[in-house]
Amino acid sequence: MRRSGFPFWQFSMRVYRTPRIAEACLALQDDCGVDVNLLLFCCWMGRSGRSLKRQALRAAIRAVAPWQSEVVQPLRRARRTLKQGFRSVEPEYCRLLRKRVGAAELEAEYVEQRTLAERAAELPVLARKCEPRVAAEANLKHYLELLGLRLGRREARNVAILIAACSARPTSAPGR
Repeated sequence: MRRSGFPFWQFSMRVYRTPRIAEACLALQDDCGVDVNLLLFCCWMGRSGRSLKRQALRAAIRAVAPWQSEVVQPLRRARRTLKQGFRSVEPEYCRLLRKRVGAAELEAEYVEQRTLAERAAELPVLARKCEPRVAAEANLKHYLELLGLRLGRREARNVAILIAACSARPTSAPGR
C-alpha cells in the first residue's frame, strides 16, 4: 500500500524533525509510557486552536490502544532488540532486518495516525477556539491526566519543549 500524506501526518513529520522534539517525545514514551502519536495528536488539534474534551480524548485513546499494544509496540521492541544484535546471528543480517522492521513500525504509526485523524474529523468544531499554545497545553494536560501521570521536572520540561514546537503558528484545521 502506498502512503499518502494527510495534514496530521505532515504536521507530525515536520514537528518530529524539529530539534529536541524526537528526544523529548521518546523520553516521555520510554519514561512515562505515553503514545507519541497521541502526544502529537494533542498538539495538532491544539495547533488549530481546538481544545479536546476529556471524553473525546478517551475515545481517541480507546480507538488506537489495541493497535498500539498489539502492533506498534511489538514492532518497536523487535527493532530495538535487533539493534543490540544476537551472538548467533550475523550482524549484517540483524542490521538489514532492523531496517525492515523499522519501516514496518513507521507504517504502523501511519495507520494509527490515520485513525486519529478520522476521529478528529468526527469531532464537533467548537464555536470559540483557543490560542494554539493554550489548546495544545490543555490537550496534553488532559491526556497525561487520563493516563494518571504526575510529571517530574524532566518530564515537564519535555512537555514544554513539545508545546513550544507545536504551537508556533496554526496550520490547516484538523479534519476540515
